[in-house]
Amino acid sequence: MIAAPPLLLFAASGPSDVHRVDLQGKPLATAPNPTVLSEGGPPLILKVTSPNLLIQKSPMQPSGGTILIFPGGGYQVLAIQHEGIAVADLLNKQGYDTAILEYSIGGSDAREQALGDAIKSVKVIRERAADFGINASSLGIMGFSAGGHLAARVLHEFGSPSPFSQIILIYPAYLNAPSGILPEVTPPAGIHSKAFVLIGALDNPEWVSSAAAYVQASKANGQEAEYHLLPEAGHGFGIKPGQAGAIATWPSLLEYFLARK
Repeated sequence: MIAAPPLLLFAASGPSDVHRVDLQGKPLATAPNPTVLSEGGPPLILKVTSPNLLIQKSPMQPSGGTILIFPGGGYQVLAIQHEGIAVADLLNKQGYDTAILEYSIGGSDAREQALGDAIKSVKVIRERAADFGINASSLGIMGFSAGGHLAARVLHEFGSPSPFSQIILIYPAYLNAPSGILPEVTPPAGIHSKAFVLIGALDNPEWVSSAAAYVQASKANGQEAEYHLLPEAGHGFGIKPGQAGAIATWPSLLEYFLARK
């Protein structure tokens, strides 16, 4: 494995539109959590010494709002490229500012530490959006795999009234309970966040059923919610070069969802 300069991974708006802050909103000159390349695999973050936000402003201004992105990785690593930077680039092109959270991973209490990081990130974005040059009048949260579990927990934690316009769960993991979904991820009553849930038909069967149960729980709340089951798709595809078939359609499905305000 070799360390790769994280800035080489940026492919969007230009240096002036990409900046990094800690969870108090203070600028960071460099990326504190090195990205590692493994032969044949995607870039990953293996250790988070300093949770932080990578903020990327859309070239389309005024933007449609800001979407906070939680990459996945089983709370052990962060899939920072195909579930983070590539997703931010896509959303920027669709007219949204983005903020990727590099949250705490590893250890027996990683889930609780990550939840604390996520709550801090929401608060700093809401309080400092003007300083960052992003539009937080509409704020969405989006998570992949373990990041989907984290996003659902954040929505539940904030409760009603919810600060989020949308919650977007892409192949969410760990939602499942014997009766459907865990209480900690259940959408709270009285919120108006639209929900978008997408998962592959070949993913973990328990995660597939719990993703569908999450949508049912959202609809039972009176939320707008949609569920997409991609045929012949497994887990962890994110956004990678050369994708084809059903996997290649999911960015368009998301774009259509976001356009319906």
